[in-house]
Amino acid sequence: MGGGDADAGGEPAAAQATLHIRCTNGSKFAVRADLGSTVVAFKAIVAESCDVPAPQQRLIYKGRILRTSKP
Repeated sequence: MGGGDADAGGEPAAAQATLHIRCTNGSKFAVRADLGSTVVAFKAIVAESCDVPAPQQRLIYKGRILRTSKP
């Protein structure tokens, strides 16, 4: 009877977005990711769609480099 906002485990579904990626070589592609994902998790998703391993990626959003937080 619910509104479909929960996954099979009863947890609220995370909001997702389609993000458009442009590589330095000019190639472009899109990936879907949870908006609550960490930078590390997002880099792993991007690595599945391109030839650049996550540790070698530099993600830039609105002129700022997205960094992983240090423990």
